[in-house]
Amino acid sequence: MKEYKGIIFDMDGVLLDSERLYKQIEADMYQAVGIQPTQKEIAKSMGRGCENWWQYLKNVYHLDIDPAAQAEYESRRYFELLDVPEKRPAIFPGVRECFAACHHAGFHLSIASGSKRYLVDKVIDLLGIRPYIDGFVTSEDVEVGKPEPDIMEAAASVMGVSPEECLVIDDATNGIIAGKKAGADSWLFASADAALVDASIADAVVQSHWEIMDRLYLSK
Repeated sequence: MKEYKGIIFDMDGVLLDSERLYKQIEADMYQAVGIQPTQKEIAKSMGRGCENWWQYLKNVYHLDIDPAAQAEYESRRYFELLDVPEKRPAIFPGVRECFAACHHAGFHLSIASGSKRYLVDKVIDLLGIRPYIDGFVTSEDVEVGKPEPDIMEAAASVMGVSPEECLVIDDATNGIIAGKKAGADSWLFASADAALVDASIADAVVQSHWEIMDRLYLSK
């Protein structure tokens, strides 16, 4: 197996089981503006960032909306639910243990997320992983989000390593493509509906954070 210096984690769908909650929020928003995106379109939305997605919907469905305002509403609604334990997305088992093991093994760690910066900041504290990461990058920090490589290149830079020395772990096709375009190996974290993701382009598929540790030969 290739030796990595840095590991870049996606957030939603990899650290938190939050894609389902996002889809519920978005379903209400779609109804409010009178559209129903197809499953194929929804698959394209995963990992690309809220504002980018609402800009796409505005263009395709000729909506009279402000994509930035739509994205902010969606993000704020999600942010509020993080403070409601019974509605908060579940943390995937083994997340903190995985980050601790990777950190103690000498890996640099970062997060590359399409979510807003204030959301990522909140989730990092919720998970208790701040001591283990070099930093994080969001869609607000780059001109173009996933599937373009900019966010992965920025996340590698945060860690002080080259993208080619990194492993990307993402649950969406867009994230896997972004990682590979940057020159990194990309593992699919299989949390999403299989119909929404192209697993064939990933270098490996993992089902849990325990499996990530096993594949990296880390003690738990």
